[in-house]
Amino acid sequence: MEEKLLNIIQEIKETGNPALKAQKMTSVITDGLRNQALNLYEAYLLHWEVIHATRDSCILPAWNRAVRISTCLALLNHRLLALAFHDRDCAQQAHQWGMEAFGLCAEKRAHYIMDRYPEFIRMEYDDEDLLKELLKVRETYPVLSDEQGPYHVESFPYHYFAPEKFLLDKTDFSKEKIIGNDVETILIAINT
Repeated sequence: MEEKLLNIIQEIKETGNPALKAQKMTSVITDGLRNQALNLYEAYLLHWEVIHATRDSCILPAWNRAVRISTCLALLNHRLLALAFHDRDCAQQAHQWGMEAFGLCAEKRAHYIMDRYPEFIRMEYDDEDLLKELLKVRETYPVLSDEQGPYHVESFPYHYFAPEKFLLDKTDFSKEKIIGNDVETILIAINT
């Protein structure tokens, strides 16, 4: 394993602040996807650790970080990825934490997803109308107003993967669950 990666693992383990842990893990994911060092399933598993750390930073009294719209979007996207990977347990947990985040969200304003968040976070494989709405936003993202965001495209898996498209196409990603030794080592290291 690269020395840089070992240093990142050490940094993650040494920080007690869950928001900083989430930030460091997000860097690992984005760098890994950009450099094609991570496959989507590996990034998905690492992102679940980001979700855990972010949730801790929002609900633990010691950290008291505000839940933002972007927090809710991350949970929605993760649920869609869980559905694409046929990971029912994770999809259910993302739904529960999504509803928790929705209730705690500090940003109260009109938003294309937040106005109907309970409907979106309950979405299943066959909710074509909602999936098409998300896909339309993804496809028109370059011309959308910054004031109306944040957009789900700006949250993991970013532009690397469009879970709504693959759910609409009924693409089966359950066979894509491949975890390399490096990612397995990271997951074990940050959880022990």
